[in-house]
Amino acid sequence: MKKEFYFFKKFITSFPGSVFGLISIGISLFTHLIGVLLYPNYDMTSMAISFLGDGYGGIIYRVGLILSGIIGIPFCFYLGKSLDNEDTDEPIRKLALIGSIIYCISLTFVGYFWGNNIVVSFIHGLCAFLCWVDGLIFISLFSILMLKDERFPKSITFFGFVIAGTFLLHLTVLSSITQWIMTLSIMLWVWVISSYMLYKHF
Repeated sequence: MKKEFYFFKKFITSFPGSVFGLISIGISLFTHLIGVLLYPNYDMTSMAISFLGDGYGGIIYRVGLILSGIIGIPFCFYLGKSLDNEDTDEPIRKLALIGSIIYCISLTFVGYFWGNNIVVSFIHGLCAFLCWVDGLIFISLFSILMLKDERFPKSITFFGFVIAGTFLLHLTVLSSITQWIMTLSIMLWVWVISSYMLYKHF
């Protein structure tokens, strides 16, 4: 049994955590695209993203949400650990890490709890709202930490604040188009951060 756990731990740690971020976003982007292509006459300017779960590619889209959330968790741990140094504000780092993990778990639940049942719909809506609020918080906090870390260029840290701003925009406007802007923005943020960390061998 110990050998099995050792193998599993070695398997996970043999990959840079940034790779999990790229895989998570790759799955998310692919399944969102499939959801749109297989939904007849889908209009992102007037229809919420959740409509994709009811289209012909709905099951693919929902599985994509679940997998993206699960695979995103190792990336969150890796990012949080990478920002752990002697100059780091530890309470902010821990809050950012916890917030990012809650985001991933909520995203997984968004994909899992789907249907017309009033309880299921409530859980789905609550988890989606948690994602929106949590995204604003944890991306802002990680950006603050990156701002104080010399390894990250200012362009990337300020980019993070812009991405966090898309969450605030959606929470303020609550429209289908701002939901798409927010969703595509966090995909771009994870891709940029993951790619940069992989390139710099964090």
